[in-house]
Amino acid sequence: MSDDDTHLVRARQALRNVAAVVPHPDADGLAAGAIALRERGEHAAAAVLLDRDTTPWAPDAPLPDGPLAILDWGMRELDRPALIVDHHAPEVAPRSDQIFVNGYGAVPETPTAALMRRIVPDAPAWLGAVGAVADLGDEGFDLPEAGENRRDAVRRLASLVNAAPAVPDGPVTPALELLVESEDARAALDDPRVAELDEAKREAKTELDRVIRRTIPKVGDSVALVRFSSSCDVHARVARTWARRLIPLVVVAANDGFLPGRVAFSLSGGSGSLLALLRSALPEDAGDEIALGDDRATGGVLDPEDFERMVEALGMPRALVRMG
Repeated sequence: MSDDDTHLVRARQALRNVAAVVPHPDADGLAAGAIALRERGEHAAAAVLLDRDTTPWAPDAPLPDGPLAILDWGMRELDRPALIVDHHAPEVAPRSDQIFVNGYGAVPETPTAALMRRIVPDAPAWLGAVGAVADLGDEGFDLPEAGENRRDAVRRLASLVNAAPAVPDGPVTPALELLVESEDARAALDDPRVAELDEAKREAKTELDRVIRRTIPKVGDSVALVRFSSSCDVHARVARTWARRLIPLVVVAANDGFLPGRVAFSLSGGSGSLLALLRSALPEDAGDEIALGDDRATGGVLDPEDFERMVEALGMPRALVRMG
């Protein structure tokens, strides 16, 4: 058995022994969480689903005692035993009582749900595909851990599950229930609970269209800022949309309405590593919820003052940084 195989066997055993599974609420995280819960013989209700203003790295995060399986939340310092599975750039090395399974730097990129299928190779392929397609589009089907013939069903389900956390109080729990309980992607789409996900997708699309239509980017020499206020998680899609229109600029999409008193933001476009660019511009005391993601898609959450300092450091003139 190779070292990689041994590591995955240890990860599977650690998964069986954790106190709880903590999946990120997007489609990749929830699909990874469904694989983990199925392996443990647990229902969706056993998962720890955190509110949008909380991460597992926060000191006051409402987490149970004991070791945890933290899926698709990044790789950060955690003062307890854990299995941490993720595809973003790791920020720390694992302690002796922690196991990291990381897909960062792989070609093609390996999202968290596909990594979970490496850990649990007898898990359903369609779950790996839902997470991979949600993150990579159709390139996700090329991963051996995400091979799935029902492509139309997987595409539709991935987009619906991704919409669940995008709206306030969205149907994240029903989305996870569908992934845990359904026989396949088609069965999930035929379940009456999918109507809640459909409604969330319509609401998020309406809000995305509103923001794109009504927000005019402020353009600097190398950076464009799109700043708006929305209760929906649309900033990453806003950044990608404007990055396609404003090549070769780096686009910063900043949402002042997603979390009270804070700015949630995403970067897209440009060339080179966005992760390195963002980290070079961050204030030293910016906190923990920043520089999340990978080289081509990153972002985080900052206080307004820190956010404005960061955008100025990226090269945006001070007069263009503020909201309005």
